[in-house]
Amino acid sequence: MENQHPVPGEPAQDICDCLSQVEREKLLANLHHALVWVGVKVPERFQVDQKTLRAEMERRGLRAEDLPPEIHLDQGIIELHELVWKLIHEKELSQAERKEIREIIEILEAREREDEDRLKGQRMSRDQARRLYDETAGVIRALLDLKDILRQREHTDAREEAIRKKVEDARRWNAFMDQVKAGPGKA
Repeated sequence: MENQHPVPGEPAQDICDCLSQVEREKLLANLHHALVWVGVKVPERFQVDQKTLRAEMERRGLRAEDLPPEIHLDQGIIELHELVWKLIHEKELSQAERKEIREIIEILEAREREDEDRLKGQRMSRDQARRLYDETAGVIRALLDLKDILRQREHTDAREEAIRKKVEDARRWNAFMDQVKAGPGKA
């Protein structure tokens, strides 16, 4: 499966330097390892196809003004590390921010699949394969962080809703007890 662009860098030149099938399978297996993200940094900047980004925005009903400053639509660049860092430290997420996170997750998942397909079938050097592996591991790290941010916030929201319901139940119970103490017809 040949792609128009091998990996960041030039095409593999020397047959001796080409990635062997065994090496390819090891890299792919490592990508599927549960702890692939350990020690891996979220990429500082992430290049995104502008058409893909615009299509995702349209599908989710987002406008350019809705995007955080870390997403540069006109350049197709996401300052991914900065964005993830900011979101991790946000106390609360708005609905718009949740939409943006889901959009970014879908874009990153598509890129991860694309990179993995390239690693599976494209002829490349060991160095190119390693760079692609590292890029993909960074994307996986960003995906896990973003999904974790959503999951934690949703869990927090559910916990707050449960507390609100308990408070309402306690108020109703207290009102009922006040009626019982007052006796029939005195409430």
